[in-house]
Amino acid sequence: KTATPAIEVTHIGENTLRFMLSNTDASVANALRRAMISEVPTIAIDLVEIEDNTSVLADEFLAHRIGLIPLVSNRAIAHDGWASESLPRDGNGDHPPKEFDWHHSADREEDCEIKFELDVRNTMDNPIDVTTQDLKLSLTHPDDTRQADWGVKPVEYDPDHPVVIAKLRKNQSLKFTAIAKKGLGRMHAKWSPASGIVFTYDPVLKLNFDKLEKLSADQRRQWVEACPPGVLKFNEVTENVEIADELNIGIVYSGECEKVAGELFGATFKDLVSIKHHCGADGQPDRFHFEVETNGALDPVTLVKAALFELHTKLENVRDGLHKDQGGAFFWPG
Repeated sequence: KTATPAIEVTHIGENTLRFMLSNTDASVANALRRAMISEVPTIAIDLVEIEDNTSVLADEFLAHRIGLIPLVSNRAIAHDGWASESLPRDGNGDHPPKEFDWHHSADREEDCEIKFELDVRNTMDNPIDVTTQDLKLSLTHPDDTRQADWGVKPVEYDPDHPVVIAKLRKNQSLKFTAIAKKGLGRMHAKWSPASGIVFTYDPVLKLNFDKLEKLSADQRRQWVEACPPGVLKFNEVTENVEIADELNIGIVYSGECEKVAGELFGATFKDLVSIKHHCGADGQPDRFHFEVETNGALDPVTLVKAALFELHTKLENVRDGLHKDQGGAFFWPG
């Protein structure tokens, strides 16, 4: 019987998420990781028209820097078929917002573009910072028509420390307009909502009690204290070595505990602890610890949901294509 993949969330932060993916294999885990990085659409600045730039930064450098500013992108994934509860509501709080269109398929510019403006001149003696707080939504776009507020704006990590675009000395100025569009991380990194996404195999630790019995209590304590925290612990009552209550997944596979044992007691004691992957009935790893960090364009829970939606859509397309090629006779389990 095929196991059903499961997700167990262990931590949720503003831009971070940790969860355990189980009952599946490494290919599915990696597909989910890649989908989160490059297959979930977001909104980013794609065109910059610089009218005045007397800063020390070249126009091309500024344009590239502006494009990498993360924008709040819930509107890019407002699909009718999934997770509408995670998306912002309209002014009445009743319905999810209209989805932002792709530029190549939109009938109107206002459905696929958002125009921003920035106009700063330093009239003071001291240098000033030009930041994302100076990047304002244009009131009109296109053709002097009033631009709708899509809720798209630069991500604000700390109101007291906004993202710096440039620095201006006295009498220097910067003025430009910027057009934001919908895209994917595989098109350009500026459209990727992920800062870092990694997964690690779930570890299984086993202690070699036969060799541990050859060590004194002080030697066992010395070994545990020399190991990185979050792997082993010393029980002062029984004077035995035990597995830590909460494993530090980031350090378990470092090999430090084995290395320290060899340095302290000789090469024959390197196997005081063995660390292997948790495997299923087929002998393959089946549990994976994920750490997801976003750049703020999407919250991490929405990012995971959107990535699963994109994976499901791609598999549905493959199934439909195979069914069509077989003249309707293709059998799909489930």
